[in-house]
Amino acid sequence: MTIDFHTHVGDFRSRLSDQPRPVTFDGIVRRLDEEGIDAAVLLPVYASPEAIYPSFILEEHMSVRDQVLRAAQYRGRILPFGNLDPRWAGNSPNGDFSAYLDWFASQHCLGIGEITANMPLDDERVINLFRQIGVRGWPVVMHVTGFGLGSYGLQDEPGAPRLERLLRACPDTPIVGHGPGFWAEIGPLPEAAAKSGYPTGPISQEGALPRLLRECPNLYADISAHSGYNALTRDQGYGPQFLEEFQDRLLFGTDVCFSGEAGRMPHLGYLRRLLGEGSLSKEAFEKITGANAIRLLRLPA
Repeated sequence: MTIDFHTHVGDFRSRLSDQPRPVTFDGIVRRLDEEGIDAAVLLPVYASPEAIYPSFILEEHMSVRDQVLRAAQYRGRILPFGNLDPRWAGNSPNGDFSAYLDWFASQHCLGIGEITANMPLDDERVINLFRQIGVRGWPVVMHVTGFGLGSYGLQDEPGAPRLERLLRACPDTPIVGHGPGFWAEIGPLPEAAAKSGYPTGPISQEGALPRLLRECPNLYADISAHSGYNALTRDQGYGPQFLEEFQDRLLFGTDVCFSGEAGRMPHLGYLRRLLGEGSLSKEAFEKITGANAIRLLRLPA
């Protein structure tokens, strides 16, 4: 079974005059059929103000609640998550998120994310939310970035010290990393600005990400978007080695933001190519493309 662990619905155009078409539920299912994917995890958008696109304000049914309710019409193909902002529940490090989490549970949600609030990763409000998610046995998907203006996502410095503190503060919570600030750490960062970018070139020395995957059993990695694909393909020798070593903790995803050919992502084709040429074992391929998601989401095998 193949599961795309990172999808959204909505209009992600930066300007209303741009051409790419929005992603719809029907569009997700149509793409899954065309690419031979069985199901997709829906990560609702619109939870945090830093990650609101212009069209979200004008588009109908863009609340987290509406996205979750609409996903129920596609049960079996769309696996819904809830979404939250750590500043909700009174903007307090002791805020109680149980009412939100109870409602998501009643709607058959399987996790929370993608968290996009522009806050330090080890902020007490973030730790508080992540701990409460972990009590449910749910995973939480987060977008990671560096510090700086004009970005969204949980913030960290090079070397991922705040991610490490979060992981150790929430040992019972499966934390799924994603985004430039997460995947840039596959190798050492030459400068702080690289934390929010897409470093290129061979990986002559490992970065913080491989170390944390070895040391923290609650850390998972979502390979979606250009950030994940760039990290895995920037060094043709190291990418398959990374996939093989961390096969139990990696999740195939796409993060498609536009429908049609403009939104297609190369991740599954890359994994299939590695499998075909013998650079990736069948066991690792099956775990990354579906088995890990089934285990993490506690789905029937």
